[in-house]
Amino acid sequence: MKKFVIITVVLILLAAGAFGYSMYHYLAVTGVINSTPEPTQAATDTAQPPVPQEPVGETLAVPATGTDSGIFAQNYEKASSFVENLSKEQMVGQLLMGICADATTISSETNRYSLGGMLFESTNFGYSTAEEITQTLATAAGECTVKPIYAAQEEGGSRTTFSGIFPEYTFNTLRSEFESGGLQGVEKAEENKANMLKSLGINLNLAPVVDLAQQGDQIMYSRSISSDAATVSAFAEYAAKFTQAKGVSVALKHFPGYGTLPDSAVSNSEPVVDERAADTIRATDYAPFKAGAEAGAHFIMVSNVVVKGIDAAHTAALSPAIHTELRNNVGFSGVIITAQLDDMDYSAYADGKKPAVQAVLAGNDMILVRDYATAYSDILAAVNDGTIGEQMLKNACTRVIAYKYTAGVLQ
Repeated sequence: MKKFVIITVVLILLAAGAFGYSMYHYLAVTGVINSTPEPTQAATDTAQPPVPQEPVGETLAVPATGTDSGIFAQNYEKASSFVENLSKEQMVGQLLMGICADATTISSETNRYSLGGMLFESTNFGYSTAEEITQTLATAAGECTVKPIYAAQEEGGSRTTFSGIFPEYTFNTLRSEFESGGLQGVEKAEENKANMLKSLGINLNLAPVVDLAQQGDQIMYSRSISSDAATVSAFAEYAAKFTQAKGVSVALKHFPGYGTLPDSAVSNSEPVVDERAADTIRATDYAPFKAGAEAGAHFIMVSNVVVKGIDAAHTAALSPAIHTELRNNVGFSGVIITAQLDDMDYSAYADGKKPAVQAVLAGNDMILVRDYATAYSDILAAVNDGTIGEQMLKNACTRVIAYKYTAGVLQ
């Protein structure tokens, strides 16, 4: 009897346990109770990704190379891999567009400073024929460790690089072309320039001028086509879309625009100062650059004008504010290049830094200089001491390399 009672009690306890477990499982499944405790707010906050910190030495928020959806986006991954194999010194050199002093030293100078590109002038080739120039450039490019951009400034009129050696090409000033043949005449001249330059092995024309000018006494009058923003915008769009299709990139210039500034404002020792209000400049001078940017212009050149309404402390090429305007208001994602940065002393506008260093900090991807040896040393020293963050250097270099893949300079 005692044994029976014990067995009965054990069976009852086992049945009760099984019933309890079944009820708990049922309630958990139906959501009446939750077997997994809710995370606390503290745990949720900890799980969030850390807020990125601004890198030291980077004073301008520009589109992040490799993550923006700009015109070179399809080549950023390839460019990033390429840049990872470059030394710090080589990355510095890729930011420089040197002005050629001697055509016999193209490859040696390019390799010595790892120059991103070289601009040629009409004096570089003397009485060489087109065939001789083509051979010289092809040979030099083949000897360069990193293939460089070869550039010209073929505007027309007296501002030409190579057209003097071609009897079939005579390029008048843009204004003359426009007055005689209208927009169609200007566009045909740009097409011919691209064909000529491509035949020589030139990748980039540091042109055309898309400044607006109204009167003959204004700085850019003969070099521009019109004071009408819609007309110049159509020209900028054509240059970006159709002449680049010929295989020669354009550099629209001179952002943010010389506008109505007179010739009398030009000085051999001080930058030109634009006194106009910022809203006036944005409402007029920006239009051609926006049209060109939307059409895929590969380069925009920034001027050495002091635009007081936007940044009275810097020339445009050295101004973070101007570069923010170009990236954010104009929407340009291509290569920003300075106007020549050593045609006069810009130290007073460089925040106590070397002009080439301030140019990088301002947001330029390439710097146009005649004394590229000094600019190279100044930028490298600034990278080494942390003034220029290594990520900023890498971003600018990656954009230059992505352009080279896009334009076929690199394969």
